[in-house]
Parts: sequence; structure tokens; C-alpha cells
Amino acid sequence: MKRFSKKGLVSIMTMSFLILGMMLSGCATNQTQVAEKAKDTSNEMTTIKVGLPSSNASYLPFFVAEKHNLFQKHHVNVTFTNVQGGVTALRGLQSGDFQIISSLPESVITGVAEGANVKMIGTLDDQSMYTIYSTRDIQSPQDLKGQVVATNRPGNGTDIQLRWWLKKNGLDPDKDVRIIEAGENSTRLQTLISGQAKLTILSQPTDLKADAVGMKKLALMRDELKSYNHNMLMANGDFLKSQPEAAKGFMTAMAEATDYAKNPQNREEMIQVIMEQLKMKKEDAQKSFDFVLPALANKEKINLEGVKWAIDTTKQAGILKGDVSVEQLIDKTITQIN
Repeated sequence: MKRFSKKGLVSIMTMSFLILGMMLSGCATNQTQVAEKAKDTSNEMTTIKVGLPSSNASYLPFFVAEKHNLFQKHHVNVTFTNVQGGVTALRGLQSGDFQIISSLPESVITGVAEGANVKMIGTLDDQSMYTIYSTRDIQSPQDLKGQVVATNRPGNGTDIQLRWWLKKNGLDPDKDVRIIEAGENSTRLQTLISGQAKLTILSQPTDLKADAVGMKKLALMRDELKSYNHNMLMANGDFLKSQPEAAKGFMTAMAEATDYAKNPQNREEMIQVIMEQLKMKKEDAQKSFDFVLPALANKEKINLEGVKWAIDTTKQAGILKGDVSVEQLIDKTITQIN
């Protein structure tokens, strides 16, 4: 058996400790790298493109989330693009140009019925944001018999709500009045100003312009239509499947933004935000804020009865062929429901 001198043994032991130290140091370094990598992954930003078919005070939660960096807080980088109408927005959602859009529920209901891979994930407001306006000579719905009424285009959510209101007030929209297609809010208002039509349906901020030119506010839709979701949030199905955490982060940011907007202490700031975003005078921004505030949905929760109403009414209008269930429309893993 080979014997080692005392000096040799010391050298061997020293070398062994050095090797062990290097191994332990390597393990610590690897653990640190793994931890840093996990940290980096948790902080990765997912880009979400959002399509908006209009610009109004109902989008206040978007404005607040952007101003206070709430999207970044929840690891999403959100960009907004304005498009011409809900149908265009829905097409962009289906094609993947957008991951999320805001739209009336009827467009998604008909889209899903036709096979669109999209889902409702929330709502900005759980009441109708429309107001019925008429020329000054119309005193009641019965005065509309034989008159012209202006809608957006046949079959969209605006048209469906207008027809529902006419029926609710005892008028057959296909017999008692003549409905003309007038397009977006501004051109619908113009039909009243020019005398082409006696009545139309408007959303804010065009309602302020209608007031300014002396049109008559005949009815607030939220007073007559108790269950509705107006500016709903819709998401691409593939996006929800592949990036559910990003979708949840987006919705969490929106919920926090709505809470902030509804806090009475933040009223003046919210009016200032609306003024800046929509280029409004303070008086108009105050009116828009006061109109929108009661309708802002807590935590972006979907009004379930409102979804059912939209399904039934879209079917009654002859736009929806076949059946569409709530389960087909709503992603319950992302949204909250009232």
C-alpha cells in the first residue's frame, strides 16, 4: 500500500476542497441563473393590439389604465387602433390584427353563429349608452306614424335597439315608419337637422351636439332597456388559448382602472382626462362623465341577462339564424359575470 507523506496529504486535501468549492460555486451560479431567468420570464411584456370602433367617454377605463401604467403593471403592452365601426373591428379580431376589441354584443353574437373564433371577456358598461332623439315637433312615439326614422345600417346593434324601442312603444318598425340607413352617429344626427328624418338613436358624445342644435331627447335607452352590455370587450379565441395570463392581466388592469375612475375623489382628474383625450370643453366633459359614470361596470363584469336579451332580440330581428348559447359566447375563465 502506497504511503503519503504528511505534506502530500495536506496537498491532496487542499486540492479536494478547492474542487468541492468550485462545484458548489457552480451550483450556486446555476441556481442564480435559473432564478434570474424565472424573474425575467415573469416580467416579460405581452403586446396586445386593441381595436376601437369609436372614441367616447365610455372608454375612460382605457384612458386611466394607460395614464397610470396599469397595463405595464400587469405585464401587457397595449396599443389602440381606431377603426370604422364594429363590423370592421370584428373582422380585424378574427384575422388576428387585433387580440381584443370593443363592440356592441350583437356583432359578436352573429359572428359566433357564423363560426367566428371570438369570445366575450368583459364589458365597459352594463347599461345601454344610447339616447333616442327626435325633431321638436314629435311629442310622443305615436307621432312617428308615417314618418322617417334613421338607423345606422340594418341588422347592427344600433338598428336592433332602435327597432326594439319602436316595438316597445307600440309601433311596427316595418309598417308604421320608414327606416333609412344613415350610417354613424354624426350622419344620423344630420338627418334630423336636415329634415330627412324625424327620429334617430345616438350615443355620446354626439348626444351633446344634438342638445346644442335643439333636438328633443325623447328617451334614455337605459331607462327602458334594463339589461344590456354596451361597449363589450371581445377577444380572439386563439389569443385566449395561447396567452391566457396576458388576457387576465389586461382585464385586471381594466378592473383597477374602473375602480379608480369611479372613486369620487378622482372626479376632477377624470374630467380632465376626458377633456384631453376627446378634445372637449370642460362643461361637455363634465356632462359626458356624469352620463357615463353610473353605467361603468364594476370589475368589467358582464350583465348575463343583457347577453341573453341581445341573443333573443337579434334572433327576433331575423339577423341571427339558429341558436347561440351563452357558453359559446363568454369565456368564463377570464371574465366575471353578474
